[in-house]
Amino acid sequence: MAFVAGRKRVPRPAAGMTALRARRRMAGVVDSVMSPRLLVMGDNDASTGPEVNAASREAKRAVRRTLRAARRARRDMGETSEREADGRRLLRLAEPALRAASCVATFEPLDTESNLEPLNARLLENGRVIVPITLEDLDLSWRDLATGEDLGKDAIALADVVVAPALAIGARGERLGQGGGCYDRALPRRREGTPVIAVVFPDEFGVDFPTQAHDERVDAVLTVNGLTWLREPLR
Repeated sequence: MAFVAGRKRVPRPAAGMTALRARRRMAGVVDSVMSPRLLVMGDNDASTGPEVNAASREAKRAVRRTLRAARRARRDMGETSEREADGRRLLRLAEPALRAASCVATFEPLDTESNLEPLNARLLENGRVIVPITLEDLDLSWRDLATGEDLGKDAIALADVVVAPALAIGARGERLGQGGGCYDRALPRRREGTPVIAVVFPDEFGVDFPTQAHDERVDAVLTVNGLTWLREPLR
């Protein structure tokens, strides 16, 4: 059974968030720290293997193209005030489930993704926050958001909860990523029982797409409409 449980300025965001925003304003500069997942944007699907046939790969690429186009349109048509309001709503919905976590693995959102800046700032106030860095082989290392320290690939095991990006989530928690397989590599390194909360837009939850055996499923889905637990919710 699914359990369904809001950027006005966040007061005095932590230094790590302030520094991050300042770096992102530097025109023409893109690297794996500032925009860690830009490296895997595209139509390539690294999730290949003997069990993945060409038709399945192409079907997933088609779904990704449609979802990316919709996200770009949403970004281009949206108002700043609307994005800020969505960020406040996500903070309000997610904070109760994350309040007890001493370390949260989250991510720095792209401008086409849901606004997690208020939530990330609050998490920094409450405990340790780590965010992914995409490596050349499309695996993920982790960085302390407050200090900038590179903690390595196994640091995801420090997290009590993982808040993960996705392009879409299926009805049973199947996760569709950008196609690089980054989180398919990283999530198995988390501690056993550590829940994964995926963040998507409301119309990206319940999407039908081909899945493979290696695809990771998530425990909960966060949208501006609510936090829906697909497995046992956090206590």
